Amino acid sequence: MNFVETLLLILAIALSIIAIRISFKFDINQFLENRRKVKLNQLKNICPHGTMSLDGDKIIFQSYFSSPSGTVQWGCSQCGLVVNSEDEVKRINNHLLKDPKLFITKQKKFSKETKKLKIC
Repeated sequence: MNFVETLLLILAIALSIIAIRISFKFDINQFLENRRKVKLNQLKNICPHGTMSLDGDKIIFQSYFSSPSGTVQWGCSQCGLVVNSEDEVKRINNHLLKDPKLFITKQKKFSKETKKLKIC
């Protein structure tokens, strides 16, 4: 081995040590916690925000949104989504009431995702 080859070997070893050090700095617990937070935020989009029931021959949609006293915001008790106006709550409820198949698919997907996240 001549001088140049030895120098390149030392440089390659130094770079590999730096690369290994960077890869071990990756915190898997922090990664999993961040991923869980993202999944919980995505869960708010999947939530049907209510339940449907039959009253005779009519379908009734019972909303999970409630407004704490002293506030104008509405929160879903199932997923924690906060909405700023009652009109938005009515829009969400009417949208799901008009399309029961959408409600059923959202409910199935929501229950599947909550089982994955070990929430329920």
